[in-house]
Amino acid sequence: MADQWFGWVESRLNLVAGLLIFALMLLGVAQIVLRTVFRAPIFGYIDIVEVSMVGFAVLAISFVQRVGGHVRMELLVGRLKGRTLWIAETAGTVLAVFIVTVLIPYSYRHFERALNFGDSTIDIEIVTWPAKLVVPVALTILLGRLLLQLAGYVRLVIRPDREPVAVPLLKEVEETAAENISQTRDAVPRAPQGTDHGRDRP
Repeated sequence: MADQWFGWVESRLNLVAGLLIFALMLLGVAQIVLRTVFRAPIFGYIDIVEVSMVGFAVLAISFVQRVGGHVRMELLVGRLKGRTLWIAETAGTVLAVFIVTVLIPYSYRHFERALNFGDSTIDIEIVTWPAKLVVPVALTILLGRLLLQLAGYVRLVIRPDREPVAVPLLKEVEETAAENISQTRDAVPRAPQGTDHGRDRP
């Protein structure tokens, strides 16, 4: 139940992060057109980008942790099997829990400081406390995800024969390569049947 609830929240936050990236892409296009063609750049463009970057940088972090999409060193872990693998994953998750637990109060203090002092950007004076509040919120959700995964790994350490629950599963190198090849092949548009591109017709 907790895994499903966190998954629902993470998916929505990941969607928000994606929409922020898309909006910034549109804003960037508008900035280039206005600046190049009309000599009228968007006032405060740097401030808008600066504040928005926080959202798509951290909102999807828990989602990426859930699906195992983060960058990690698998040269050693990928060779482990059974209880040894789950012990290594447990140790890594404990370390991640410790780091995130330390970061949450510090990031919250930055939010409090910005709120109390009325911190804002330089050009158009956008208040920065909402963006700074995103960081401890996203890290708190990540902490919940890490604790769920830690429970899942401990369960597998005790009983390695059980079905993995609430933990990302490592993929073999061959499996990952096959998926990438399949996705690339699907993304390339296919020529209509009956055409011959290798021969010039008279």
